[in-house]
Amino acid sequence: MELTATSALHFSFTELTDILGRCFQNYFVPFSLTPEAFALRFGAEGMSVEDSCVWLQDGEPVAIAIITRRDSIARLAAFAIVPALRGKGLARSMLAPLFAALKTKGVARLYLEVIAENNAGIALYKSLGFRDAQALHGFKGSSTENPQGAKLHSATLDSLYHALFSAPPETTPWQLDPLALRSLPCTVLNTGRGAWAAITTHGPAPQLRYLFVEPASRGKREAQRMLQALSEQYPGISTPVSVPERLTPLFFAAGYTQMKIMQREMISD
Repeated sequence: MELTATSALHFSFTELTDILGRCFQNYFVPFSLTPEAFALRFGAEGMSVEDSCVWLQDGEPVAIAIITRRDSIARLAAFAIVPALRGKGLARSMLAPLFAALKTKGVARLYLEVIAENNAGIALYKSLGFRDAQALHGFKGSSTENPQGAKLHSATLDSLYHALFSAPPETTPWQLDPLALRSLPCTVLNTGRGAWAAITTHGPAPQLRYLFVEPASRGKREAQRMLQALSEQYPGISTPVSVPERLTPLFFAAGYTQMKIMQREMISD
């Protein structure tokens, strides 16, 4: 079976959105975006159109890989093959050259996320040199009749960055990187007591994209009070499925419900 790999540079965002949708048919999790949502999401995540790839069979797109990149670190943000060609051992022959090419372009580390139930996908990525790094979860706020959260104040993204970059650096999952907020319509809030949050409201429901507590305010339940206040102020608020497992006790303590879907973050050095 002859497939031709070509850079995503040769396609418009509308075409890439259509290809992505067709390749993700009947996948573990439904994946549907408008061209505008495609550009907003992957643009914020640092999509490299040049490094992203579409595979053609007889001139027709049959697979796609979206690559996001930040300096010498890159991520496989999405990869899918049309249903008719799945289960034929093609994924490895597509991805191995793609990852090798990224290494020649100065990429020192690769990230990806895979649905935890996708055992075949996890095995594939391990065979390509990836290791399991951590579990990632999603949460949804629960409304309460007895307000428990802190009073929230509007703030600017620059003030959040000032507080954040004044603290020791911390590693966050790719989708929760605070620098992505520059490209997303968001509302920044703080408690006035060292807890900060960034909320995006451009989707169907408000989403918590970043949570930060200044070092001097940690250990004082400020994050829990912030989460409770957000749940009260934004009914139905949720997080991406990108919250590190170590933070699950915090969300449970704030009354949030864990989503059924879970991801594994994988890394290749």
